[in-house]
Amino acid sequence: MRTCARTGLALVAGPVAAYRVAKESYGPLNPQERGLLSDDRSQWYRFDTPGRTIYAAEDPKTAFLEALSWARMTASHAQYLKKTAAFFDESIEVIRQEVEEQWHANGHMAPGWIPANWRDGRLLYTLNFEEGHWVDISHADTLGALNGALGSLLYSIDVEDSLTLAEVTSGRREVTTVLGSWIREQILDDGSYPMGIRFPSKHGAVDKGHGYCWAFWLRRADIGLDDDPVSTDTGTGIKHNNPAYVFALNQHGIASR
Repeated sequence: MRTCARTGLALVAGPVAAYRVAKESYGPLNPQERGLLSDDRSQWYRFDTPGRTIYAAEDPKTAFLEALSWARMTASHAQYLKKTAAFFDESIEVIRQEVEEQWHANGHMAPGWIPANWRDGRLLYTLNFEEGHWVDISHADTLGALNGALGSLLYSIDVEDSLTLAEVTSGRREVTTVLGSWIREQILDDGSYPMGIRFPSKHGAVDKGHGYCWAFWLRRADIGLDDDPVSTDTGTGIKHNNPAYVFALNQHGIASR
């Protein structure tokens, strides 16, 4: 790690290899293009900016934790299932299946459930990035630089105190996308632009890893070229007993039938 003399941002080396779950029909390097910061950004991902951003994780378990987080069991839904099971003197699993069927019949996904065919058409890809500088969003130097450069703007979007990890790892897209967009446009002290942002998974580290994830900006694709400094394999299918997939299901309390 070193601190950029020009921007004050903490810079780190990128991953040797990183992992991404994506639909085969789109491929791992074809994310949805985002519009302007003035657009509704509530459905953007954490460090999306105008243009294209892809996300990858340091290991397959973290990749699946991120990819399946939308379907995780919520505390309120778990409590509802528990109370309903007690009222009807049934097992939680029986009640859970009945509730899932009702939600599905109404065209909705119940918390803590995904259909078995979620795996169909999705692959686990390995991405390799060329050398370049990545910004460590969780480093104190980066937080200090962002506070100094964006203090007034952050205050206007209700970050009333100093920017901390609480905001960086939050779901407040009106904050995180502004941070990503500002970082993306910075010229570093060696004349280069940042490759992207390294950030901690909000689901924590697994095994002996750090829980690192990376947001990578497809700058070249944004101007119609196909030579961004990243390569990918052809992907591997996701079997129902894939250890990383099963780990993520269990961690999130997700059932799949």
